[in-house]
Amino acid sequence: MSKARQGKSLVELLVVVSILSIVIGMSATSLATLYRLHRRYARDVEQALAIDRLAARLRADAHEAARATVDGDFVLNLADGRSIRYSFEPPRIIRQVKRDDSLLHRDTFAMPRDAVVAFENEEVAAGMLIRLSIRPGELKMPARELPRSATIEASVASRPSMGQIARQP
Repeated sequence: MSKARQGKSLVELLVVVSILSIVIGMSATSLATLYRLHRRYARDVEQALAIDRLAARLRADAHEAARATVDGDFVLNLADGRSIRYSFEPPRIIRQVKRDDSLLHRDTFAMPRDAVVAFENEEVAAGMLIRLSIRPGELKMPARELPRSATIEASVASRPSMGQIARQP
């Protein structure tokens, strides 16, 4: 009579170890890919929120402004004596609200690290149109990795301020 075998052979153990190493390797690769995708998605969401917040602020300021000048930056002068300056200091756009020489408020809007920002103005029939362009710089990155781009346009003095409304007959 033959006895039943009690244990595993070396070949069976090597097969199990090989299969486990393949499974662990695939899991590690999948986790690294998921982590990279999560970081890219979080960066894209952060950039989109910053650009949306910047667009809302710029449009509201431009509509209320009495006049605007573009000298590398935007300077919007309001009827109540305040001035609002939008400037680009990589990697952020800075909004400063001043009255005379005192700083009343400061906002920052994070931009992509290699973004190219341009401030422009254009005379149109209804007045002045200001344009803020944000686009990727000269990067050697795949298209899926490029930072977000945007163009924000607003007309100057399209909405009277509360001070102007009160003075109207």
